[in-house]
Amino acid sequence: MEFSPSHLVESFAWICKEVIVRPKVFFQNLPQQGSLLNPLLFLMLCVFLSSLCMANILSGDYRLFLILFFSNILSNFLASGFLHVLATRAFGGCAPFAATFRIIAYSSVTDLAAWIPFIGSIASLYGIYLMFLGLQEIHQLKPRQAGLAVIIIMAVALGMGIAAASLGKDVLHLADPGALFSG
Repeated sequence: MEFSPSHLVESFAWICKEVIVRPKVFFQNLPQQGSLLNPLLFLMLCVFLSSLCMANILSGDYRLFLILFFSNILSNFLASGFLHVLATRAFGGCAPFAATFRIIAYSSVTDLAAWIPFIGSIASLYGIYLMFLGLQEIHQLKPRQAGLAVIIIMAVALGMGIAAASLGKDVLHLADPGALFSG
């Protein structure tokens, strides 16, 4: 079952519960084809809530919220594309891009807790695990292949995040780019 905006609260709560409690079953039952609208809306809702909380914690204004929101959405699309190329070209994965995007979109449930000190680190690690499981189930990759794909995508994301924080410090008026990551 996918996220259904027509049943926003019930669907959102059900998806969150299933992804957190029964991720393997959730990914096994996830459709591989179809519109990207519903997973995109789920992703946007998770990112909206996370960005709002993070901007408030950092005492930022609407500009920080917008930067966090749009950069997170963009990075999820880039991660989906890069992960899809890795899964299909490097490891022989068999699912279409829509399926790879669904892995990333529904794994974003961990963003809901990513802004909480300490718990956010655990949530982020669980998000990586969700991507690993999703790749195994949807692309039918071996554990080693899925693990390597996730490690590569995380290394790329870390590099891009450090570069973006360094370049964005003037825009955000931060004394130190590390201030984004300190608790």
